[in-house]
Amino acid sequence: MNTTHGFARVAAATPLVRVADTAFNAAQAIALLTRADRAGVHVVVFPELNLTGYTVNDLFHQQALQAGALDSLDSVCRATKELAVLGIVGLPLAADNQLFNCAAVVQRGRVLGIVPKT
Repeated sequence: MNTTHGFARVAAATPLVRVADTAFNAAQAIALLTRADRAGVHVVVFPELNLTGYTVNDLFHQQALQAGALDSLDSVCRATKELAVLGIVGLPLAADNQLFNCAAVVQRGRVLGIVPKT
């Protein structure tokens, strides 16, 4: 029986975030995505830059933090491969010698798209 009546269940996540601790932040996102999937949520939206923390300031330009952000995105993808929930997580991404504040859309172990903040 369809209990959603054609509506999508959307959740706003409020994870614990440790500034520049991308592994911890990825684990928080994974736990909340897993919980949301079990609750029948279709889409979970996370805060801006949740995989690195928003107040990192100058550390955003450090290669180690940028690599950690990509590793945490990969961790979220791998850990949610079997989940139907769609997650939107935030991270900084470098492209064309610029750094962008981005939202990455992930579902079933894949990055479906990345949107920079404008």
